[in-house]
Amino acid sequence: MTSHLAWAQPSDSTSKAAQLLVEFFEKCKTDQSHWKKLSEGAMQRIKEKYTWKKYSKRLLNLTAVYGFWKHVTNLDRRESRRYLEMFYALKYRPLAQSVPPAVE
Repeated sequence: MTSHLAWAQPSDSTSKAAQLLVEFFEKCKTDQSHWKKLSEGAMQRIKEKYTWKKYSKRLLNLTAVYGFWKHVTNLDRRESRRYLEMFYALKYRPLAQSVPPAVE
């Protein structure tokens, strides 16, 4: 019977993580400067890492990659269509014909 409840038993890593969280919140409760220091560090990281300038640069890079990909795939459109037609003729059509009609 206990084997069915094995998932409910906390593992050592789960217990350690829970204990670390409890210790963290207790420290923040007793030492307001600890929380303030962490908050300021987090805000500084956000300001350094997530700016509109960096976001727009990343967006422009992704747009350039997408534009290049679209250009390359347009060149191969005829070959892709031939491949899909061949796939349909060789695989899909016989498979579709083998399906029995619905009975009402």
